Amino acid sequence: MKDDERHERGKSRGKTDDKPNPYRRRRRRLFILVLAIAVVIVLAVVIFAHGPGKGTASLNSVKAASGKPTVDVDALLKKGIRPNELGMVMIMEYHRIADSEGSFTRSINNFKNDLETLYAKGYRLARYSDFLSGHINTPAGTTPIIFTFDDSTVSQFRYIEAGGKKVIDPNCAVGIMEAFYHKHPDFGCTAVFSYLPSLFEQEGTGKEKVQYLATHGFEFADHTVDHAPLGKLSDQDVQKEIVGSISNMKSVDPKVDVDTLCLPDGVMPKNQALMYHGSYDGSTYNLKWVLLVGSNPMYPQYNYKNPGAELPRIQVMDYDQKTGKGADGSGYWLAYFDKHPELRFVSDGDPLTICAPGYMEPRLLPSKLPKGVQFVGYEQP
Repeated sequence: MKDDERHERGKSRGKTDDKPNPYRRRRRRLFILVLAIAVVIVLAVVIFAHGPGKGTASLNSVKAASGKPTVDVDALLKKGIRPNELGMVMIMEYHRIADSEGSFTRSINNFKNDLETLYAKGYRLARYSDFLSGHINTPAGTTPIIFTFDDSTVSQFRYIEAGGKKVIDPNCAVGIMEAFYHKHPDFGCTAVFSYLPSLFEQEGTGKEKVQYLATHGFEFADHTVDHAPLGKLSDQDVQKEIVGSISNMKSVDPKVDVDTLCLPDGVMPKNQALMYHGSYDGSTYNLKWVLLVGSNPMYPQYNYKNPGAELPRIQVMDYDQKTGKGADGSGYWLAYFDKHPELRFVSDGDPLTICAPGYMEPRLLPSKLPKGVQFVGYEQP
């Protein structure tokens, strides 16, 4: 075939030997366009599956972002455990522990019974600061619960002489809790003590008791100097009460961190901002949390229904269903969660995951999760 004939045939197919092929370029462009659209679709699917927040995992995910296994949801479900780490938790409020039950007093026997009841119902003590920060490390299938003790009375922490030695009274709150912990280590042994200047009312032992508690997993909250309802005080006196309490603790043990105000009688100051920040006589304070005298459970901070910085508590008291006595106390709420277990916080046993039924994921506030903690959703059987 002659060169001119070959050239004519090439022209009939839309190409020549010596010029770029426009048809081939159009196909190449179309391919690039289709590929780009496919990439966008894949990215959209990935973003949708992983939700709007950082650190969340898609529905039914059981692996962390690093690829390492975390919680085995299927294994938990087979055991009858349905994690719900977006459920409610109780902060319990105690005062005195004494021989007889009374106003703001729990009897020794009833306090011991409280521990037995809570343990049998699957509750486990959690550190106050851990729970608020989202680091929850209670065994799988159990529910964290937080103890608080107001007024730092001797009934909460007492030393006695036994065998020529100073020991913790087995009938004070700390002694009872430690004995129960030795019997049931998985229950935990921790609480928040909202302290007054008397520091457990045994002269000369305040520093020793504070240091003992601080090194054994207990925490402290500012309960002011004079336990005066803050709503009746001037702004200056409110700050004086709060600063004075913090200064007292720092003089006893500078290592103790106090970031919570426990309101005397549950009364807020007129200027509520002073519950968190203020100064007096050259000393300043910056607090994060306020303990109320409330009567209901609370959602964790990473749930959109969280109570914010003002934390409700439940006074410990029995509930009489016939008379309604104690209807805002611990006995009522324990019975309530027995009837409504789906509302109760249930741990997955892994502190690095927040596990709950997948449909609950929109309730999560990812910005409130600690670094390295992620949501794991699952389909209910």
